[in-house]
Amino acid sequence: MGNKKRKDTLQVIFYCIILFSLYFGLNWSGEATDEKPFRELEKILEVMDKHEIELKDWTLYSREHLNSWNASGEYENELHELMIKTNEFDWQPLFDDDLKGQKKAVASLNHQDFGVTEMLTYIIYPHNEQLHSYLIYDINGTEKLAADEWKSISPVFSSRLEDLFTNNTKIFTCASGIGSDKLNFGLITQADRLLAEFSAETIESLKEETFISISAYTNTWNNAIATNGQNMNLQVAIRAIEGLGGKTTVTIGTPIITTEY
Repeated sequence: MGNKKRKDTLQVIFYCIILFSLYFGLNWSGEATDEKPFRELEKILEVMDKHEIELKDWTLYSREHLNSWNASGEYENELHELMIKTNEFDWQPLFDDDLKGQKKAVASLNHQDFGVTEMLTYIIYPHNEQLHSYLIYDINGTEKLAADEWKSISPVFSSRLEDLFTNNTKIFTCASGIGSDKLNFGLITQADRLLAEFSAETIESLKEETFISISAYTNTWNNAIATNGQNMNLQVAIRAIEGLGGKTTVTIGTPIITTEY
């Protein structure tokens, strides 16, 4: 019972970290180029393939604080203009989210020829006695794309960032899949083997009997966020799947995993 409570607590902690990064940003160094996020993603998928991790999904995403508002409803014109600018997307009406005082509008655009989906999430949330508007953009898929497909979709991603965001926005990468511990290495050894593929050094880690998460730094990528005074630009999380033998859920992200474990 105690272990289950501990695992649930860890999930909440990581979910809160993710929300904090989305709302208030992180100390980031290094600039994202048009092609770099796709190179990072291709490296992650290459490592997953090498270690026989069956891909479930991948995501590239970016986010930006847009404006601050003093009264409810002032953000409606901004949302309306965003909907007009992105009228090729299928927009859902603004709705109250589960989080206290937060509203959200979500839109999607499917690229069936690539098996890729673009998503927009417009968020209104209270902070310091004001309402703030925030925009999250992501592009995701469930299969590894061929080289020519990456080349075709990259300009779409780059153009969308230029249209949606005013600043040099940060781009985050994440992929998850199902692994198998056929040789009974254990979660720690599995994680170490994945980190070795990136020549990464462990910065922080959380280790449980059925779950491990490691924050690390690799010189492979010229970007990082600061965590406890040290740079981090790679995270690996592995969770054992109950009742499925050596099966595991594996998530690899840079610079911060966006999947709720």
